[in-house]
Amino acid sequence: MLSQNLESIIPQLEDLTRSLFPEILKIYRNPKSKANHKKDGSPVTAADMYAHKAIIKFLAKNFSDIPVVSEESFAQKGYKPAKEFWIIDPIDGTKEFVNKSDEFTTNIALIQNGKPVLGVVGAPAFDSVWSGIAGQPRKANKKNFKPRKILRVVTSKSHRTVIDTAFLSYLDKRGKRLKIITKGSSLKICTLAENKGDIYPRFGPTSEWDIAAADAVLQSRGGGIFQIENHQPLEYGKKDSILNPMFIAISNLNEKKAILSLIGGFSKNLL
Repeated sequence: MLSQNLESIIPQLEDLTRSLFPEILKIYRNPKSKANHKKDGSPVTAADMYAHKAIIKFLAKNFSDIPVVSEESFAQKGYKPAKEFWIIDPIDGTKEFVNKSDEFTTNIALIQNGKPVLGVVGAPAFDSVWSGIAGQPRKANKKNFKPRKILRVVTSKSHRTVIDTAFLSYLDKRGKRLKIITKGSSLKICTLAENKGDIYPRFGPTSEWDIAAADAVLQSRGGGIFQIENHQPLEYGKKDSILNPMFIAISNLNEKKAILSLIGGFSKNLL
């Protein structure tokens, strides 16, 4: 396992993340910049490849003994996950990037024994960086438990499904007063980490690299992400598939029991 103290790595990765912003924004703001499409039909831009190469180069130079999994070079066939590895999404929210919504992010996470232990998320268009070490909540970010009269539900800007709509209807019928917040990319989870939202349910497909960095950040701020089916934390480095199961992210773990009970009733009846 990594010999360096995780806290000493955070500033390095924050600096790396911020160093990516100028070139990413240059590509983003170039009217001639266009997206290509990968074999699976998903978009990829010059910014994806620039960030991919820059992050890979940095990690190879500074942590040469730790393998890296990146969205832009991953192949499921023959994939043998390690006990410790970096997982990166150079640009999460490429659709938001293409649509010029500003809501795209860079994501770097360290996985140990199937769990995200460190994460750094950058939002170039907002000049913002979030970072954290799971299991080491920051004192300044400890949340006092005050049940809210309004449940702030974060939903996807580009990937809302019929099930999402059904869940919101389910909450409404149970007398929940709702505030709906739409966000793109891993900004959805960062919104919870900032305590600007309460839950983020995800019924559609995501990949491990989409979630890992923000998962660690959220855990460092007293929240967590749980599988809807069994209420267990998300697993990383799965042998069979890089895809995540359906999950719900929760801003404050003091509300975990109530939220999981609520979504359990929904999944039992409708999923």
